[in-house]
Amino acid sequence: MAVKAEWKKTGIYLEHDLGYGKTRRRTFNGVNADAAAEKIAEFADIIGKLTGENVLGIKVTRTEEITSSPAVSD
Repeated sequence: MAVKAEWKKTGIYLEHDLGYGKTRRRTFNGVNADAAAEKIAEFADIIGKLTGENVLGIKVTRTEEITSSPAVSD
């Protein structure tokens, strides 16, 4: 059986500190499949500067579709 994984989408979730024990979660979709971790961290830093909120955490999700096909025998 041949198995193939095809990239579908990548998302970034940023958690921001609002103070007083409160946080906000921002999501960004449509991220490039090959986005490097350094670029994602740089993006999070820019968002933090624009909003004036400290970024507490970054999560990246990658969605793939796995398909399989029966093996062909001779």
